Amino acid sequence: MNKKTSTKQSILDASWQLFIEHGYVQTTTRQISQLAGVATGTVFSHFPTKLDILKTAMHHQIELVLAQASETEKLHTPRLRLRHYAKYLYQFYLSNREFSKELLSGIIWQQDYFSAQLDAFKQMLFAGQPYDVHKADIMMDCYFMTLLVGLNDDNSTVDSLVRLLSNKLQSIQ
Repeated sequence: MNKKTSTKQSILDASWQLFIEHGYVQTTTRQISQLAGVATGTVFSHFPTKLDILKTAMHHQIELVLAQASETEKLHTPRLRLRHYAKYLYQFYLSNREFSKELLSGIIWQQDYFSAQLDAFKQMLFAGQPYDVHKADIMMDCYFMTLLVGLNDDNSTVDSLVRLLSNKLQSIQ
């Protein structure tokens, strides 16, 4: 890994740690630079804004969760695959509920940035089967609405969210 890539990764690691500990809004770029061991200007040479750091860090974290889930995925239908991956993703979000709320509110209007990742995920759900764009979109709507319900209910668990998602997915033909 070259110095530029290493520095960028240090900034991402430091920012993620601080976002989890203090929240996105309360974390400053000065704190990020100090923890990463770089000058504040260096942070901005890699990321124009704090939101860009959040988007890149979030993208990376989701990729890690999906990679972990893919190690045990052996299912054959898009609905079963979504349930499988949702279990890992919901665990990721619920393990840091308050931060996840901040995170989603910070990136909700950044759909363009995440569209390639989301499209790849939808394609993966349909691997080995004809891709149905409308069904994939409805499945994602069900997934995200279930996530929002779970984040707003302090009593929700990963299992309760997966059950709710399963019930919603049953209605898709």
